[in-house]
Amino acid sequence: ISKAADLAASKGMFVTVSAGNEGSGTWFRITAPSDADSVLCVGAVDSLGNLAGFSSRGPSYDGRVKPNTVARGYKAYLAGPTGTLGFANGTSFSCPITAGAVACLWQAEKNKTNMELLHAIEESASQYLTPDSLKGYGIPNFCKAKDILTGISNYSALENALTVYPNP
Repeated sequence: ISKAADLAASKGMFVTVSAGNEGSGTWFRITAPSDADSVLCVGAVDSLGNLAGFSSRGPSYDGRVKPNTVARGYKAYLAGPTGTLGFANGTSFSCPITAGAVACLWQAEKNKTNMELLHAIEESASQYLTPDSLKGYGIPNFCKAKDILTGISNYSALENALTVYPNP
């Protein structure tokens, strides 16, 4: 499955993959295909950016930074199958949240390749200069990633400049 994910990426697809929910088990490592070298492996954090205990850890089998990034996966607010609203946990929520942001970024930067997007997303993340095996490069900043892709070098954004309500 990891080879298939890399094959899809080699064909130009952007592949986002959940890190897995093995973090609190005996096998706490990322699961396939998140170990593939051309995919964006996404772990889970809470609303304060703290690593979710269940989120699988890296690095990859050959020592690469994994997960690549993290996103909200603990108490993620969502609509259930019957339309009810509630919370759920898992990298199965942090990954699609990230995939949606990737789709918006790629729509804004249509001429960029999947790998250019992947590297810009990593470079935009909160701990890009000091990645680890828990959060990888950290929480990505997609506004900053767009600026990286367009060549804007002096990125400065006001922290908390945008607030979306309600935020349960």
